[in-house]
Amino acid sequence: MEEYIKTGSKAMKNVFWIFVIAFLLLFIHNKPKGFDTIYFTLAFPILIYIVYYLHVRLFPLGEIQFVILTSFLTEMGLIMIYRVAPNLLVKQIVWIAIGFLLYFISSYIFKHYYLLYKLKYGEAIYIAITIALLALPLIFGREIGGAKNWLTFDGIYVQPAELAKIIYIIFLAKYLCTRRETKDIIMLGLITLVIVGIFVLEKDLGMAFLFYATTVLLIFVSTSNLLYTAVGIGLFVLGGIISYFLFWHVRVRIEAWLNPWMDVPGKTYQIVQSLFAIAAGGFFGTGLGMGHPEYIPAVATDFIFSAISEEFGFLGAVAIILVYFVIMYRGIKVALNAKDEFGVLVATGLISMFSLQVFTIIGGVIKFIPLTGVTLPFVSYGGSSMVTSFVTLGMLNGIALKEEQQDVQLKSQY
Repeated sequence: MEEYIKTGSKAMKNVFWIFVIAFLLLFIHNKPKGFDTIYFTLAFPILIYIVYYLHVRLFPLGEIQFVILTSFLTEMGLIMIYRVAPNLLVKQIVWIAIGFLLYFISSYIFKHYYLLYKLKYGEAIYIAITIALLALPLIFGREIGGAKNWLTFDGIYVQPAELAKIIYIIFLAKYLCTRRETKDIIMLGLITLVIVGIFVLEKDLGMAFLFYATTVLLIFVSTSNLLYTAVGIGLFVLGGIISYFLFWHVRVRIEAWLNPWMDVPGKTYQIVQSLFAIAAGGFFGTGLGMGHPEYIPAVATDFIFSAISEEFGFLGAVAIILVYFVIMYRGIKVALNAKDEFGVLVATGLISMFSLQVFTIIGGVIKFIPLTGVTLPFVSYGGSSMVTSFVTLGMLNGIALKEEQQDVQLKSQY
């Protein structure tokens, strides 16, 4: 255990120095000099060291890797946010602090995750909450970036779909633990189509894909039935074709993906600027503060990966992707180590939706898949996504804690 903590402490020191050096470079680059940069340079490292210390003390058997990896991702996000939109930096630090707090709370609470399975009428309650959260923006929401999926409260923007993701995964896990007959899968498919329909009305294609793909993956994990999976993929392709002919915004996204040069000043401006930025970065990048990420629309949110690719280069972009791969690996390991089926399905659903979100946004900005409006977890600016991402890892940490405690108890008996 001491060697484990020592290794983690070294990793945190590396995270610290990356942050300090990056902010010092920005301090030198910025004109006029902003001495508030020094305060930011001190505030974030103090925060992550406190979080690391508390995790070691409170959850010595937990997934300390989650803290180290998310500290690196959030610091990269803060560096680029300060680079392109310094007025958002303080808000982002506040959201990160709230996220870490909720990580600890969800870790502690989710050690008792099996109570969610035992809840009477749990399936009906979870799906009702999910649909209610998703439907709220249709009635009271505000359209931002072409999608009507936001609620506003005194200047604070909230995306209910982020919370709905977690509730929906709990619903799927409970449902699939007991219902696997063909008629049950058909009913689940109908429920999923209702949810996808709500997202289509809100013009939120990214979330529609996340919910649908996660459902298909969990059905396969639960049933191992290739027919269900094939039908799910077939319906996805059919739905995409129908949407292309029915909805103008879907047609624009597909056409921009197939030919981004058809209308550079208009419809395809976003993806073209993203590709230019990535190309300009080359292998080693233009250097922090030396690129032009300000030319990219929504650079602090949807296209922050493009900005990182420009100024940190291919190596910086690969580093980000590799960190996500390690988080995915740790999440899959938590799922494999879970002793009960409900825990397996919840952990699988959480890490699957997280991984799909990463794939969707990175794939979109590099033109591997059509562009969608989801954020890059822990890196993009935004409170709803940041908080939900921390809660997701907190729940995984809670499942891991429960299993580790059970193993320790069994070993102590022999």
